[in-house]
Amino acid sequence: MKKVLFLALLLVSQLGAFGQNRIWNTLGRTVSVKGGVGIEQFVTALLETKPDEWSRDPVYDKKNGYFSYFEEGAGSIRYNVSYWNRKDGKKLVILSYRENDFGKKMKPQASAWGYFSSFQYGDNETDIINMESGFRAYLYDTAKKLLVPMATPPFNGLPNPLDSQYFLELPQNGKDIVVCENVSYDEEIKHTLKWNGMTFDFQQGEEILAGFFVTDSKANIRTTPNGTIVKTLSGDGEYTIEVYEMKNGWCRIAPTVYENTEGNDINLQGSATGEYWIHNSCLGANGRGGSKLRATPDMNGKVLMNVTEDTLVMPLEIRGVWVKVRDVKSKKEGWVLEEELCSNPLTTCA
Repeated sequence: MKKVLFLALLLVSQLGAFGQNRIWNTLGRTVSVKGGVGIEQFVTALLETKPDEWSRDPVYDKKNGYFSYFEEGAGSIRYNVSYWNRKDGKKLVILSYRENDFGKKMKPQASAWGYFSSFQYGDNETDIINMESGFRAYLYDTAKKLLVPMATPPFNGLPNPLDSQYFLELPQNGKDIVVCENVSYDEEIKHTLKWNGMTFDFQQGEEILAGFFVTDSKANIRTTPNGTIVKTLSGDGEYTIEVYEMKNGWCRIAPTVYENTEGNDINLQGSATGEYWIHNSCLGANGRGGSKLRATPDMNGKVLMNVTEDTLVMPLEIRGVWVKVRDVKSKKEGWVLEEELCSNPLTTCA
């Protein structure tokens, strides 16, 4: 285990690291708060350490009720703690953390409070980084001076970390939480948890658009699935289309089509609803260098084949940053990251 992570384990040994016990489990306990009521007291109670015991200076913002600690070396350690004054007079305290380190591949684990995964970041099977991320929420009992863990996360609409891998960036300014969704060991997309005075409401981040080029010699763009035709395009990779979602083989697309040969934009017109659709059989994409077709939409999914610049795949389903595709030649189906698809065959997409 690397030195920087070992140091953190000495400081907060009760939290564990990459063994069998996950941090989100050990944090799910009632703790006593000594002294006054503030961010320093809450952090000391939760992590059982005093501010002067950290190897690097943490951030304690007493005015805004915010704590942050980050250390990076061979691995990295990040902690956030914030608290909110609820409408009912109680204080809601949340601790968020993320730790990672290099090591051997381990079995993924997840709960409503966090996740653990091993990501392969290189070509060798030994190129493994272990990542754990999670959070815990507490209500402060003023009379008993206790931080009491909540039975369920105070987030309305947040997808369960069993299905998505999150790190919460707690606010130093403002009330809302930024939700960083990890899609690989070094890539994330961001959403928002908006404070409503008692809990938080989940707000989806920007829609992920997956790009494909037109492969059909006569591709019809319609107002609805199998509806009125408003535009017909030829294939041979001359046009790139961005897809929002897919339903029963039909793709809802962006209202702008990109002409790859001339570099012009074609703005679609004729739909009263502003929606435009094209059948998935008219679209395709190539791979980029190092692209992998996986059995499941996550970085731990079994690799079925490499998707190269000579591989043509057809879209089947879009789930966040993952796209389910079918290899036109082998008929294999699997998942690939959207960013690993090349939507313009007239370039190398390197």
